[in-house]
Amino acid sequence: MRKSTVRVAAAVFALGLFAASCGSDSDSTTDETVATEDTTAVTEDTTTEAPAVDEVAAAKEAAAQAVTIPENIALTVAASATPPTGKKVAWISCELPSCPEVGEDWPVIAKLLGWELKVINVKSFEPAPGVQQALDWGANYIAISGSPIALYQAQFDAGIAKGVKFTSGYTTDKPQTVEGGIEGLLTTVGDASYVEMAMKAFAPWVIADSNAEAKVVMVNIRDFPVLVAAEEAFKAALAAGCAKCTFDVIPVTIEDLGGGKVPQAVASYLQENTETNYVHFAFGGLPTGVSAALKTAGITNVKLVGGDFSAPNLQEVVDGTHSAWTSNPKAEAAWVMAHAMVLDSLGDTYTEERTGASLQTFIVDTPEAAKAILDGGGLQNWKGPKTQADQFKALWNIQ
Repeated sequence: MRKSTVRVAAAVFALGLFAASCGSDSDSTTDETVATEDTTAVTEDTTTEAPAVDEVAAAKEAAAQAVTIPENIALTVAASATPPTGKKVAWISCELPSCPEVGEDWPVIAKLLGWELKVINVKSFEPAPGVQQALDWGANYIAISGSPIALYQAQFDAGIAKGVKFTSGYTTDKPQTVEGGIEGLLTTVGDASYVEMAMKAFAPWVIADSNAEAKVVMVNIRDFPVLVAAEEAFKAALAAGCAKCTFDVIPVTIEDLGGGKVPQAVASYLQENTETNYVHFAFGGLPTGVSAALKTAGITNVKLVGGDFSAPNLQEVVDGTHSAWTSNPKAEAAWVMAHAMVLDSLGDTYTEERTGASLQTFIVDTPEAAKAILDGGGLQNWKGPKTQADQFKALWNIQ
């Protein structure tokens, strides 16, 4: 693993935020009032007894390490030979803005490998027809993001029976190399382990920035299991590192997001919960229009932060309307999925699957850092290390 990743992980471990993995809502020991409507906040009290350590100092140390931008990919084990050409790979792209970000480098990857690429557009909760189209096309490999296998189980089973291999991004499905894994699923990139790491790395920043007095509400779409994992991880990390901090949730839906209802949901919540000082968004598309809505409502004492930034979020950091965001190199996810395919095409064992699955993350919390990323290209966000294409070419023995 590269040095900067080790530094981030070590700092968070030192803070004691990785003591245990997060479970489902039913496993939680916190008090929770179940929402009766999609946009009604779910109250979750994470207050604990006063700590014996200096929470702010510990958080500042961890947060200082988490702003380093990685220069190298995390994978180090090369393929045994140059991969065979002529393979057929299908990229199943969903309707959410994040999917084009994941898929933006697939044409480059396919060209490097000499593979034929087919891009198939689907809806996140209706991927089965697209996967069937990929099978009918004769795909050797299928990559998909955000849709769990349960939504295309029949097509998955049919594909495996034909020798087709799958890679997945941003789900909680377990690949075949993980205990309880699914045969034929080569890797699950950006899965629960990744979002847990990213959220636990971000908690120290909030604790330090608030002087250990953060009152956080998270805006989240709970229809996606991986986002539920992110929510649970952030809640647990905040509770573990901050006795006075509290955590709450505004659950919204894809329909709320598409209908522009999120800004009003956030404004209404803050008008009723005036002690809240941080709004955390589960991903970059959620806060569209929120800062303007809060300005109109006269709400000025709240900081807007989040995970999985997109270009508009970075621009708001530049403008001073957002405070901090964590990265989610979605384009890197495609390269990692391709790496799993390359190894499989050669009969190699993917010994670094968990390393690759845990995508690299860092925190952007200054206008200068945000502008530098915006000026660096990419469809919407940080794509990964600047030379990642050359680094993957080296792993694949491509000149």
